[in-house]
Amino acid sequence: MLGRFTVKFQRLTRLLDLPSLTSFSAEETTRLVLGNLPPQILHKNLRRWIQEATPLCCEFAYALRTHVTSLQPVVVDMSSDDDDAASSDNHDDFSLILPPPGFRPVSILPTITMLAFLDPASQQLIGHHILFKWPTYGWCLGRISEQNSDPRRQVCKQVVNFIVFNPNDGSSGPHCLSLDNFNIDGDDDSPNHTWLLLETSNLQQSNSRQV
Repeated sequence: MLGRFTVKFQRLTRLLDLPSLTSFSAEETTRLVLGNLPPQILHKNLRRWIQEATPLCCEFAYALRTHVTSLQPVVVDMSSDDDDAASSDNHDDFSLILPPPGFRPVSILPTITMLAFLDPASQQLIGHHILFKWPTYGWCLGRISEQNSDPRRQVCKQVVNFIVFNPNDGSSGPHCLSLDNFNIDGDDDSPNHTWLLLETSNLQQSNSRQV
């Protein structure tokens, strides 16, 4: 699993004047890829670490979660109805979001620049579908239709970066999409106003383009 990201983390260590990733111990490597600040990093590189390492570590954590979930065996519940009733009070179970037919969560997270206000890289997200969790309504499908070009347009004192089209009612609305409120784990029980970027699966690709 880590092998897929080794080259990216090697580049990161060179960029920040750190020792090569291969010189780190297993414990140090694990701490680094999970977002912990390396003790060797210089104070002058802290800002660069936040900019470069945050999206990469988030991408690794998301891919790791997806990989581990795919390895979990399907368990058939042979317990009685009484046991089911007793276990219904347990709210610690993790439940994955089920995307609409024809969609799946993206395998690679968007970068900070792709979510930055009016950054040219954010054009890559135009046309992509998202799931956004609204109070009362829960998870709703939307499509990023355009960038917001007015810095005065804000939601909760944050500058809106995208306009999202809602196919359910035909409306469009401002959104502040960032890695801070991105649902990295794909947890169905995540807080309101979190979101998940989708991509079309091999099935029903033609239908999804019509939304």
